[in-house]
Amino acid sequence: MTTTRRPGSETRAEILRVALELFTERGFEGASIRDIAEALGMTKSSLYYHFDGKEAIIQALLDSRRAEFDDLMSWIDTQEPGPELLRGAALRWVESTTPQRIMAMRFAHANGPMMARLAAQGGNIRSWFDDVINRILPPGAPVSERLLARMAFDSVSAALFAAQAQPAGDEEVLAAARAATIALTAPGPA
Repeated sequence: MTTTRRPGSETRAEILRVALELFTERGFEGASIRDIAEALGMTKSSLYYHFDGKEAIIQALLDSRRAEFDDLMSWIDTQEPGPELLRGAALRWVESTTPQRIMAMRFAHANGPMMARLAAQGGNIRSWFDDVINRILPPGAPVSERLLARMAFDSVSAALFAAQAQPAGDEEVLAAARAATIALTAPGPA
């Protein structure tokens, strides 16, 4: 029997994907390194070669989210300031939503205590949104404008939460998020 070795980056990506699925289904505490390794068809020691534990897997997922925010911030910095920047940036965020980001949001919804622990350790995604909004809105923007901006960037998460009791797939969730983002960023009085 011959086995095909994957490059390390592909193996890491597959570990992250499977771990995120298991953490979402069973909860962070309910999925063990053994469970992840078995789902991947690898030994625990092989998994430990890539990650030294479950927390390291979560940190890698968080680092990936941070890179997405940094990419958005870089894009914002290349744009002309103005009323359309909020809509453009929020729609860019929604349109760049990948299946992995949706799974990560489902994980966040299902694992509140873990997310609180991560936020306390500097992984506060909410504060990252504040950084984005501060780049877009002028200093002294009214609180109502800041809230609408926050809601526009949070539309995918809100749609996922609303879809929990609905038979909605990822495409329906993203369509609802896109529509909400457009409505929340429409020109006019708040």
